Order: sequence, then structure tokens, then C-alpha cells
Amino acid sequence: MEKYIKLLQEFVGNTISADEFEQRFIQLFKGDNNLQLGREFKILDKLFADVDAYCSDPDLIEDPRFDIGEDQLQVSAEETLDKLVDLTTSYTLNYREDK
Repeated sequence: MEKYIKLLQEFVGNTISADEFEQRFIQLFKGDNNLQLGREFKILDKLFADVDAYCSDPDLIEDPRFDIGEDQLQVSAEETLDKLVDLTTSYTLNYREDK
């Protein structure tokens, strides 16, 4: 999850553009052979759907029910980042409690 968290932090922190985030996220998600079904996948799959719906040109957004702009992508990325950080923290706490 670290790769996803780092990428999300870069986008949410405005270090990279929405277009660069779109490209890098799709490449990371589609090329991730270690991603298994479960909570992480569901969280990332929701973001994938939003990234897929992202349109960088607001004039080309035909139907806001199916296409999203940069602001909506930013919100989705922030929500995803929060969920992944919470999930990672909970895994770390559970691991420490098991020792």
C-alpha cells in the first residue's frame, strides 16, 4: 500500500498534476500483481473507477453523472488516502497486539 499512499500524497499535496496522477495510478493499479481481493482492492477499485471517469477538459464533460473533473478527482483521492492510511494503521496496531 505504500506505493499508493505515496502517489496519493503527491497528488493531494499538489506535487503532481491530475493528469500525471491519472497516468501513474492506472499504470500502478493495472501492473500490481500483488493486489488481492479484499478491503484494499475495494478501496483502490473505487478510485480506479473515478480515475477512469476523470476528464481533464471541463468542456468535454458530457454527463456529470459519468464524468468527473479535477476537483472531484481530488476529493476521491483524499478519501482514498484517508481510508488507506486508516487501514494501514489498523493493520500495524493489530500486528503489534499479536506479538
